[in-house]
Amino acid sequence: MTAEPVSEQTWLIGRVGNEELASEVVGWWLDPEGVTPMTAGKWSGSRDGEIFKGTTLDAAKVAILRKLDEVAERCTTPEALADLAKMADWVTDWKPGDPGLSLGGSDGG
Repeated sequence: MTAEPVSEQTWLIGRVGNEELASEVVGWWLDPEGVTPMTAGKWSGSRDGEIFKGTTLDAAKVAILRKLDEVAERCTTPEALADLAKMADWVTDWKPGDPGLSLGGSDGG
């Protein structure tokens, strides 16, 4: 059993309870069972989730988009799906300092 460092900023993204979390991977634990990401934060010791390499902001966006995808499965109207698509586009394009998002017939923001 050994621990190996992470060579670039890496994240484990997935569900813990009702939350989608992005936890930074700080190393890899290698044992007879396989490879387990060692994470900082709430989520540790789990092989479940998706491994993502990128910035903190990009990892947070992936976690939010995963949650929006889950919500889309429960949408029952075209209007709700259109608002959800608007949210997904906003999350994807958002950069620090950008304004918030307005829905419900406004021009966005």
